[in-house]
Amino acid sequence: MIRLATSGRFRKAMGAAMMFIPPKDQSTDNLIQPGRFCTARPCDPGHARQLLPPPIRRAPLKAAEILASVAGPLLAAGLAWAPARGGRTEKRENHMSFVGYFSTALSGLNAQSQALSAISTNIANSTTTGYKRVDTNFDALVNEASATSYQSGGVKATPFYANNVPGSTEATSISSNLAISGNGFFVVSKPTSVTASGTSFEDRDYYTRAGDFQLDAAGYLTNGTGYYAQGYKVDETTGLATGAISEIKVPGSTLAPEATGAITYRADLPADVAVGDTVNNSVDVYDSLGSSHSVDLTWTKTADNAWSVAMGAEDDTSGGGATFAVTFDSTGLLASATPTPLSTSFTFPGAAPQTISLDLGTVGSTDAVTQYSGTTVDLGDISADGSAKGSFSDLSIDSQGYVTLNYDNGRSIVGFQMALASFNAPQNLQSVDGQAFLGTTTAGTPLVGHAGENGLGTLNGSSVESSNVDIGKEFTDLITTQRAYSANAKVLTTVDEMLQEILNVKR
Repeated sequence: MIRLATSGRFRKAMGAAMMFIPPKDQSTDNLIQPGRFCTARPCDPGHARQLLPPPIRRAPLKAAEILASVAGPLLAAGLAWAPARGGRTEKRENHMSFVGYFSTALSGLNAQSQALSAISTNIANSTTTGYKRVDTNFDALVNEASATSYQSGGVKATPFYANNVPGSTEATSISSNLAISGNGFFVVSKPTSVTASGTSFEDRDYYTRAGDFQLDAAGYLTNGTGYYAQGYKVDETTGLATGAISEIKVPGSTLAPEATGAITYRADLPADVAVGDTVNNSVDVYDSLGSSHSVDLTWTKTADNAWSVAMGAEDDTSGGGATFAVTFDSTGLLASATPTPLSTSFTFPGAAPQTISLDLGTVGSTDAVTQYSGTTVDLGDISADGSAKGSFSDLSIDSQGYVTLNYDNGRSIVGFQMALASFNAPQNLQSVDGQAFLGTTTAGTPLVGHAGENGLGTLNGSSVESSNVDIGKEFTDLITTQRAYSANAKVLTTVDEMLQEILNVKR
């Protein structure tokens, strides 16, 4: 025998949801009765007819529609079906109910729907640079039960963000593109406004593995989704990255000229030439305006193992023409060069005066100017520092994240070092648009530093990291999810049929 486990709340709910009585000549399958219910005990059909407005005819109601219309009151009342035992009803938590079946199946549909949402997003972003897939974990929901009774439970779907799983590295032809090999994220900024007068940024950091960086019109290093790379400025003198991180920006498209300050000379002078013979070489130098001038180095043999060298330029207005004495020992190594330092001043037309020194190397070293047997000079190196005005051409980034700015005048300047950050629990980072993340308390405090240090990975230039989505696995999961969804839907249709049988008994 089956009986209803009732309570005061149940009776009130049933009064609201189940005590609707239509006129005898009309079937409930063909009516919608909006809001009037019979209150008589027992209910008189004539009384009910007086209370009800004219019926609205519609297609026959299905059991699922009736269940939906009364689900709220039933849940509030705790409708349960239980076997009678000695005239008493068991505690409600030990009963199975149609509402329980219904909610269990709904939880399954909802969980599979969430899984399908993650799968579809993964498939859509299978070719998105730096995208991190979202997996779905399923957790069982269990109601209180005993050895002799069982209550239907459910399932809950929770996302798992595979932020710490790298994608494959793909080569590109763009020198500023970067892929991280190992642990870490690029530290980036999000702009709040971009105008001709400048760019402003949010007062918080973002993190990403999307390293498809290129320079924008303003000289900032940005990735394909509009985030701005951050890094440390590098001191030109020490070559060390110092200070706080900031947005990387090329400082103008031109490089000011640099006046020459030193000439480097390395050669093997001929020991077998006669006293008074000369050896001539020349090198280009730059004045303060970036203009090029030719400086001549004239070597004259003054004695065995002894030479003089004169520095001069035809177009200087003053200075130049200095002469230095150079001697060698019996082995041909540099013995002395006087006076010290070997330098002289030049003034070129329209430019500021400048002093240029002559670097012959270290006394007694083989890495210096030398004298060996022979009648011709063997020139090793003759060069000068300084440069003309230069225009920015491109940049390159090495494995430690040093950003080198290259100019068309031959100069290169190391301007920045890329900043990377790591987290103890990167799967707990908050995903935002553009393959980027925000830090969270559960992800841990970011450890910001340089590539190759403190557990941070190194960088691969001219490369990007692809999505970590395995398209084959996603299609397999898609089929599994579809089957699970259909199975849960079948449970709902079965409950619908069972409830229809109960309603048919009532009629």
